[in-house]
Amino acid sequence: MMVAACVAVGLALRHAPGLRGVLGDTALLRGGVGGRVVFLLAGSAMCAVGLPRQLVCFAAGVAYGAGEGTVLASLATLTGAACGFGWARSVGRAGVRRRLAGRLARLDGVVTAHPFTAILTMRLLPVGSALMLNLLAGVSGAGFAPFMLATLLGSLPQTVVFVLLGGGARIGHGWQVALAALLFAGSGALGLWLARRMARRGDGTGDVTGHASDTP
Repeated sequence: MMVAACVAVGLALRHAPGLRGVLGDTALLRGGVGGRVVFLLAGSAMCAVGLPRQLVCFAAGVAYGAGEGTVLASLATLTGAACGFGWARSVGRAGVRRRLAGRLARLDGVVTAHPFTAILTMRLLPVGSALMLNLLAGVSGAGFAPFMLATLLGSLPQTVVFVLLGGGARIGHGWQVALAALLFAGSGALGLWLARRMARRGDGTGDVTGHASDTP
């Protein structure tokens, strides 16, 4: 649904008479280092509070194109994830544990035992809540380094997907939209394969994937 919504927005911005100028009105974001800082601050804040990071990636594609947009969107994603992880671990641990008490024990065991694989798997799946995963990792025994590396690698496919959608909307490259759709399907299939593999090993990730993957 998010992919379809971004495609629809891109078509509207390109073809609707009253909206055509919006794609070109990115001077503030493209205004040197200052524009990039504004984007990173706004994008990181959106990711930190659980707003759809796909919108951040789409905006990065519109403003900066595929290459730079992917880098900036990834930085915003990592910063937002680190904020959620750090808050849960240092400030809100007790509150998060109370909120997730019904299912925390099993999820905590999965993430603590296999932090990189579990977080990577949940990031790749196109369902669930990125914010909840950030908080869960923060209150679990997962290390910060495995969490960040798994977040970077697991988020990258969807980051590229939505940056390509934004870039394709801006410059009219239909191949970018087609490539984005293929990448989205491929990343979801990889996430499902990893989840089933862990479930067969008895790690319980099958219960996690419906609640804490990378798409809000």
